[in-house]
Amino acid sequence: MNKPTVNGDVPASKFVDRLTSFPAVSSGIDSVKSNPITSAPLQITKRTTSLLMTPVSPFASLSYFVLEPLIQPIMKQLDAMAHDYLAKAEGTIPLITEEPGKIKAELQRFLWLPWTKAQEQKDYIYGIYLDECSEHGGNGMAAKGRAIVCTQLIMTSDGLLWIRSVLSSGQKQAKKVIKEKRFA
Repeated sequence: MNKPTVNGDVPASKFVDRLTSFPAVSSGIDSVKSNPITSAPLQITKRTTSLLMTPVSPFASLSYFVLEPLIQPIMKQLDAMAHDYLAKAEGTIPLITEEPGKIKAELQRFLWLPWTKAQEQKDYIYGIYLDECSEHGGNGMAAKGRAIVCTQLIMTSDGLLWIRSVLSSGQKQAKKVIKEKRFA
């Protein structure tokens, strides 16, 4: 079942216990509790709930003890299912078990990927253009025009080489599948 905690208590929910063991979730909970803007509403909610539940508590506990045998197996099954889904998510997305700083850095890298790739391509094309300018004689209009045309030809050649590599890898995979189907 559930592992006992430090003081010997067993957590009520395996799912919640596992979810709060993630560094990002526990860090988020700690920051919400320690932030004065968010901790004040939490304290007000806690006081209001205790104030409103005090008169209703005997009736609620009576109905809970009556319904507990019916509800508890369903809640245990739901908790186990949620725990299993969380385990699958951990296996599929290992980033969720990392520290918040690493998650933030990875998300930033992913979100800035189009920008960085565009910058790399711009630098690559501009480098080709500068090489062609220096190769064709420098600052004249004719030299720059020839450099532009040569840069476009080089970019077209690079694009066609990339398309060729993609198609040839697909062709190799298709041949492999055909051989497997033929001899299977």
